[in-house]
Amino acid sequence: MVSSSVFVNDTVQVLPNPYAITIKPRLEYSIYVTGIVLEKLELARAEINAANAQFYSQNDVTENAAFAKQAEIESSIIVSIEAIKSVRNVLLSISQISAIEQISPLVSLIRMINSNIYGLVPTTRHDLVELSTSLGSIVMDSGCLLESKFDFKQTNLESKQILAELNLIAESKIRKQYPNLNF
Repeated sequence: MVSSSVFVNDTVQVLPNPYAITIKPRLEYSIYVTGIVLEKLELARAEINAANAQFYSQNDVTENAAFAKQAEIESSIIVSIEAIKSVRNVLLSISQISAIEQISPLVSLIRMINSNIYGLVPTTRHDLVELSTSLGSIVMDSGCLLESKFDFKQTNLESKQILAELNLIAESKIRKQYPNLNF
């Protein structure tokens, strides 16, 4: 582990690496931000779900393109909720600095989620940017501490794989909720 040193009363004292000191509070802050984002996404999902459920129960939706679009929006919000839940679970599971490597694909995942719901849930924009920035800085600082090399191509592939799995989960939920809907 890299450390720094300072002179105190004409003697050299070794201090812990400043990156190591600031990682835990940023990790805790990131967990806090995931909670804020989840609250906003759950609220948005509840609103669109109520409107969709009412429309679905009162209309034939088999050939309704407008309803299919609304169901697609609900699906995007479900994907976002599942993504943030998985991010939160990973963050909560980190107990050692070597486990921070797990965060790397999450930064890209959060950015993809933000772009997918950018116009759908505008109240989350700032929080998602804040979250990806915080996690990105944690990844970079841990890389400095561990002298790690990150393969961003591999990280992006992992993010896309996670997103594809979350899309399948959301599609399954939507199909179960609206069985007569043709996608």
